[in-house]
Amino acid sequence: MADSSNAAPNDSQHLIPASMPDSYAQRNTFQRKMNITALEFFQPTLAHGPNLNQQFLDVGCGTGDFTKTDLLPRCQPCQRIVATDTILKMIEYARKNFAHPQIAYEEHDIRGDVSGLIAKYGQFDRVYSFYALNWVQDQTTALRNIGNLMKDDGDCVLVFAARTAVRKIWKRLVEMDRWKQYDQPSKSFIAKTQDLEDRAALMSYMYETLKNANLNPLSCEVLTSVHSAEISDRTIGIRGAVSMLLPLLPEETRKQFMTDLEDVIHKFWTEKDPADPQYHVDTFVIHATKL
Repeated sequence: MADSSNAAPNDSQHLIPASMPDSYAQRNTFQRKMNITALEFFQPTLAHGPNLNQQFLDVGCGTGDFTKTDLLPRCQPCQRIVATDTILKMIEYARKNFAHPQIAYEEHDIRGDVSGLIAKYGQFDRVYSFYALNWVQDQTTALRNIGNLMKDDGDCVLVFAARTAVRKIWKRLVEMDRWKQYDQPSKSFIAKTQDLEDRAALMSYMYETLKNANLNPLSCEVLTSVHSAEISDRTIGIRGAVSMLLPLLPEETRKQFMTDLEDVIHKFWTEKDPADPQYHVDTFVIHATKL
């Protein structure tokens, strides 16, 4: 059962782009590959080898498929993984489709109070988070909370987008007259890094953010992936699952929204050379301990 004392604030949790778990689970190939690469890269440098007394936390587990299929085997032996997400619908989906005796799924918002989670489970030997912190505007608070959830000798492995084409598409969409009223709500889910100009600026931002969150980066990298226009079809295919505006829209306007979104996507992916930096995806890959 979800820890209601740590549930997501009701001001915005239903706007988070995870309202269609089936579609979300079926279209995460890129993220899964990046996550596995990070796990395998950091495995030799983790603070402690797995043992039966350790427990781990997965912040932003989504549908739970990666937690059960890919993360849990790499954490064995262990006591358990507590896997959290802000969206109750995702947690319910995970419990139904990716249940495991060593995984406890909980509704929890990493932006909020973590005391209830600590009271229930204690602190964690390691905190993992994969493609969740990019939905958080105040990343300092989220990272500080992650540090509070870690044991003093614990560590964290974090993978999350710094800049993506999808965010650029959303910005164009809310610049249209009929969707301007949704510009401000959408900004609460666009991290500051989206507007930073280059890799140096991203690195500077993240080092400062980690310091302010009382975390010591053992490794902090920005990995750049080059996507071609063929991703356009995939972007359209997941528009319902990743659109942060759809839950806000009256039913009668959603068809027009989808039409506008497809038009924006098509123009975005055809207006420049396929190698243009506009189509790059920058990802933070971090291994850190407490200061």
